[in-house]
Amino acid sequence: MSVSFWRTLSPSTPVFEIKDGDRSVVESYVTGGTRTQFSHTGAASEIMQIGSAERQLGSQVTALKSIRYQTQGDDDLRWNIKAEAGVLYERTNELALQDGVTVYEATNQATLNTETMLLNMDQKRAEGHDTVLLTGRGSKTTGAGFELDLVANTATVKGNVKTQYE
Repeated sequence: MSVSFWRTLSPSTPVFEIKDGDRSVVESYVTGGTRTQFSHTGAASEIMQIGSAERQLGSQVTALKSIRYQTQGDDDLRWNIKAEAGVLYERTNELALQDGVTVYEATNQATLNTETMLLNMDQKRAEGHDTVLLTGRGSKTTGAGFELDLVANTATVKGNVKTQYE
């Protein structure tokens, strides 16, 4: 009785589906998801919204599309980070963003644009080694890389740094 009962409740489609063309097995897939992390006070401390996510069977990484990551640093600073694609390394809680990254800090109205960035979500620190454009009130700074501390609200532009004041 239990065997036949189980068969009637089992899904008609396979649990793990094979992707067309490459024979790899999709372990999980999310469309239009939001991940919220809370601080010890119970307030939302970071929110990650994604258009889609896919992880292959046996993999420790998740491929993401249409990413928006929001967090706050000291003094209630608000950060918004957007990218078209990326990879989430769940074991280290790092997010490798690519295909055009925009970082916007709302309090000081500063914007950082680059092609790729590695974000450590636990430490709230990021770094990039591609050309970067940092635009703030009355200035534009370019460089060959950067480091960003989302808690302390500091951006360090590195390599061949040039600034224009308006």
